[in-house]
Amino acid sequence: MGKATGVGTIVFGVIMIILGIGAYFSGEESSTTSQGRMAIGIVIILGLGLILSGMNARDKANKKEMQAAQTTQSVQTVSEPLPPPPPPDVPASMKCSACGRDVQADFVACPFCGKALKAKCPSCGKQVQPEFVACPYCGKALR
Repeated sequence: MGKATGVGTIVFGVIMIILGIGAYFSGEESSTTSQGRMAIGIVIILGLGLILSGMNARDKANKKEMQAAQTTQSVQTVSEPLPPPPPPDVPASMKCSACGRDVQADFVACPFCGKALKAKCPSCGKQVQPEFVACPYCGKALR
């Protein structure tokens, strides 16, 4: 479908409405009878329906164009390179709870003050933080 999608339907609807209104005010004998007025009313209603149908077709065509444009933009956005991930040899860091200095997250003890950064549960053997009172894995008291 081209840019003129629905325009012909809208124009035909407007023509039907104009003809219906013209027939109503023409003064012809057939336009004054109940059957004539009903026919004129049907023509006007059909004209309105055609106008709405043409507008709906235009809206659908515009939405398809918008979606196509968004899809094109999405494809272009996705094709842009993502920033590289951090190198795997740089370990995550954390702060020592005793001295407050930065230490690597995989350290078991602080190299600056000697405080234990991680401890093992004596019951299940899993690593726990030294501040824990109970093991979160087995529930055994740590102190």
